[in-house]
Amino acid sequence: MSTKDLTYFKEKENLDGKKESILILDCHKCPQKEEYFFKSKKCIYCFLDTLFKNRDRKFDYISILWNEILITANQFNLLLDYFKTLKTIKRIYSKIKKTKNQICNYKEFSCKIFPNISSFFNFKDFEYYNPILIYNNCVKTLSNVEKILTNDPICKDCCDSIEISLKNILKVLTSLKIIQKLKIYNLDSETFKNYSNFYEYFFLRHSVLLNGTHNVHEIDMTPQKMIDTYYTGYNDIFKVFLSEKPHENEKIYRVEYFFKGNPQEDYFEKIIKDIYHDIEITELDKLVSLEKLIEFYKIEALKLLSSKYDLSNSLREKIGFLTSIKKLNLEKLFPLLSDDSIEEIFLDSPKDEIYINHQKHGRCRTKISFNSKEIERVKALIRLYSGKRLDFRNPIIKFVIKNKYFYCRFSIDVEPIQINNFALDIRKLNKNILTIQDLLKNKTIDSLIAAFLYFNILHRKNITVTGETDTGKTTLINSLDLLTSKDFRKIYVENIIESLNQFEFGKHQLKYRVDSLEESNIEKYSKSNQIKTLLHRTPDIIYLGEILTKEEAEAMFQCLAAGLRGFQTIHSKNVGSLLNRFLYHFKINRSCLNDLDLIILMKKRNNERKIVGVYEISQSPNSKNRLFNSIFEYNPQSNNWLLIKSLYDTNVLSDIKKYEDLPKANFELIIEIYQEIFDFLFRTNKIKNSELIEFFHRISYYSLDSIESLKLFWNRWKKNRSLNF
Repeated sequence: MSTKDLTYFKEKENLDGKKESILILDCHKCPQKEEYFFKSKKCIYCFLDTLFKNRDRKFDYISILWNEILITANQFNLLLDYFKTLKTIKRIYSKIKKTKNQICNYKEFSCKIFPNISSFFNFKDFEYYNPILIYNNCVKTLSNVEKILTNDPICKDCCDSIEISLKNILKVLTSLKIIQKLKIYNLDSETFKNYSNFYEYFFLRHSVLLNGTHNVHEIDMTPQKMIDTYYTGYNDIFKVFLSEKPHENEKIYRVEYFFKGNPQEDYFEKIIKDIYHDIEITELDKLVSLEKLIEFYKIEALKLLSSKYDLSNSLREKIGFLTSIKKLNLEKLFPLLSDDSIEEIFLDSPKDEIYINHQKHGRCRTKISFNSKEIERVKALIRLYSGKRLDFRNPIIKFVIKNKYFYCRFSIDVEPIQINNFALDIRKLNKNILTIQDLLKNKTIDSLIAAFLYFNILHRKNITVTGETDTGKTTLINSLDLLTSKDFRKIYVENIIESLNQFEFGKHQLKYRVDSLEESNIEKYSKSNQIKTLLHRTPDIIYLGEILTKEEAEAMFQCLAAGLRGFQTIHSKNVGSLLNRFLYHFKINRSCLNDLDLIILMKKRNNERKIVGVYEISQSPNSKNRLFNSIFEYNPQSNNWLLIKSLYDTNVLSDIKKYEDLPKANFELIIEIYQEIFDFLFRTNKIKNSELIEFFHRISYYSLDSIESLKLFWNRWKKNRSLNF
């Protein structure tokens, strides 16, 4: 189709009332349009050809409708400046050809010292419109000519003449601003290995979308050091690369399809594009889960792949799946959703790029951004599945989507509460399971603290974990929950289900999901009311998740006063702040604090999450005394934990000793065995989760039998494992 059929001019008034002229490229009508405009050579040349043909017209913007890109005069004027030099450049190239024909004795044959020389000077007319192509060609040809050594005087004169001409072209080109911008970057790097990448950066970093601005950050060419790679997603279809830059804490997170870098990469991309266009969008008369939609489109893709391409079953599965998520417009977000190493995904505004919290590497930046269409698709997806409004009156949606691919809580904010009219926060709820062995190896906890906590878990003591956001509170109580005795009946009451499913490990779990803080549903289904009903359900352990409100705190203390014990988390800066929340914000009576048993404080620094203290409530009747006492405290100077108070003299042990014959020697021997177990887990290779949990089931059984049987089992197990591994 002729470019004149795709272009037209349009006038509009700007905010100052002045008329502005826009050159429109209506790519919707083009049968050869590509999905990503600046990734396509055809599209780039179409754009350059259109600009060249309209170089004598005056206009303020170029609008590319297909990708909603609005290019400013400051950008395209640099290309217009280049077009003014084309006559000079063509004349010099023509001179090179004439010189060769006039001087060379081998003009009827291939050049004997530079056989492919003609390929460097024969350009089609439209190729001259591309300054980056011409510049790169000149640089490469000049480099080849300068390397030529010959004793033939005619060949030497020819090479000298070509060298002078190429240097003259480069002199013209390097005076242009667009080439000066190109020279800033290292063209040998992966980012700018071809001109399409440069054009994508040059036009998109300050381009204006039709429905709002979209500023991509300046591309930083600081050298990066690769620190980690791994595969993730369905059938390992995504490969993740993590790198770091000097003097920066944030890492760089990049994800690619499994075939990236493969010699058949282009072939696979064409297959996906072909199948994508052939799959028809189905019309549904009812709401279908995202998981079923993915499966539906994958099945349709597999049918087409089987009929059209000779691929292995494994390749068909992978390409079929990639095609299905592309059909659902999830190709940007899905790799992040399916990566269990990601804890949280953030997008602060439509102008920004996504950044993440990574379980291993902390805060990471990405180069992933959304245009206006993609943002509307995300909003529509969450509105559809939540059944909630998202508008001026209801500017916040929080909704959980759970399927076999990901388990996430989506939070979207729009105007008037969000000044840029869109912000996205995705909290991953299906993060990798971290066991107590993982926490020991991460140095979140040490063996003596683990031994003391394990002893108290088996004796059904209450454990409250506190700290600021993202310090690992839920991860810790989940790892402790996995250590519970197999026979315990455990009941869970959570706003968002963040506890682990342990049915495969043979544990008893009864779970309740209750109204979240933001929702005003029927009172009887609130978290506080559900906590109160636990008294009639005979739990051995209760798991309350995060305590958020005054009502929930009151209900929790009612359960503790009635003898129920378990795990819960609550946000606070430190233990003093936590107790202030209970006493002054939640109006809890001072005497009720004694039921808390153990309080664990967690902190995060440089992506390292640590227990920085284990505390108990002071039993002193004098209210002027400190409300809590330390049992363990972390010492940053020694990078170790200090035992502040004798474990046998703690309040929890005093309570246990009221009803159990537990001489100090016996207690110390049990703790010694437990500590040896956790020391061993710290030193040995990673043990499979199922094997580790079954091991602690046996430890809990022998702990209730006798110290002798516990010690005998431990020594036998340790010896067998050491021999086998």
